[in-house]
Amino acid sequence: MERLNVLIVGGGLQALSCGESLFSKYSVDIITKDLQCKKCRFFNKVFQQDLNDTVLNSILEGKHYDILIPVSDLCVPFISKNKSRIEKVYRVKCAAPDCSKLSLVENKNRFMAFCEKKGIPHPKTFTLSENSIKKASEAIGFPSLIKPDFSVGARGITRVDCQEDLERLSQRIIAQYGTCTLQELVLNTDYYFNVMMYRNKEGEILAYCIIKIVRMFPIGAGSSTCCVSIENKELFDICADALMKLDWVGMADFDVLQRLDTKEYKIIEINPRVPASLRAAAISGVNFPELIVQDTVGTNEIRCSDTYTTGKILRYLGTDILWLMKTRKPFHNTPSWWKFYGNEIYYQDIYLTDPSTWWTWLADGIIKLRKRNKKLR
Repeated sequence: MERLNVLIVGGGLQALSCGESLFSKYSVDIITKDLQCKKCRFFNKVFQQDLNDTVLNSILEGKHYDILIPVSDLCVPFISKNKSRIEKVYRVKCAAPDCSKLSLVENKNRFMAFCEKKGIPHPKTFTLSENSIKKASEAIGFPSLIKPDFSVGARGITRVDCQEDLERLSQRIIAQYGTCTLQELVLNTDYYFNVMMYRNKEGEILAYCIIKIVRMFPIGAGSSTCCVSIENKELFDICADALMKLDWVGMADFDVLQRLDTKEYKIIEINPRVPASLRAAAISGVNFPELIVQDTVGTNEIRCSDTYTTGKILRYLGTDILWLMKTRKPFHNTPSWWKFYGNEIYYQDIYLTDPSTWWTWLADGIIKLRKRNKKLR
């Protein structure tokens, strides 16, 4: 059978994981400016350009691709918006959600309202504006979070502990990020969960993987620096029910918090793409990128399993070092920060199958550190 041509759009750790999962079976190209992806052997050709209509049209006119997979926050809406045109003109399948579904989940306020209406567990949320500050604080209370409706990662999310904080910070955040909400703070800085799922158009969950984030940076409210694959039926049922009520088709990635007092689970958001922690699923035995290719293209080769290996550890060494520098408990954590090797330990940013990821990881870290220091001057 002829190898399918795959075009990854966007970079980041998720792009590296997609490349590793696909390159042995498919011909994989990528549009990105990420240093690690540029030098990685997982990709046949790297288009080192920013994504726009002109760039994408030029690439698709120069080579036929069977499937296009957007993997970053900025690329998913771009491809989703242009999906019909791209598929019609270039005869390439786009693994991106429809615009109507995407607009619902990418707007945090709108998605929380949907959860309220459909009985999906979520934190209490109230629309925040200059005229609704008092009503919002009365409805939600403190401590709470100001959350932009549209933001990348955790940007703009700010904790407030009193009315004075809310009044002082809300105007600045609204001015910078646009519409915001005030959300109940689910008090748990120890861990949270990431639930990856793939649902087809027939409504079947073809694969899933659940990970527990046990270290994060910034500490208590950041992205994963260390996570472990686990099994949890209650989490599976909650997230599968949410996708059913959304009538979702494709990849979805849930962030879920658990209250320490009541043990209730609360869905914080859905990312409509493969997450940065995608490799946690791969090392546990779930190949989401290949499933995306097979289901989107319709190869009739779909092989899925409702089981995977738990106890696999995925570390993001770059931010795990930052975690160590900030934590007050460097020797009292599980898994141990000081264990670097073992059959169960893998890394998000370093691949044994490609030595280039070692030096590009170091170079990329130095570049980011220099840029950060330059901003602080």
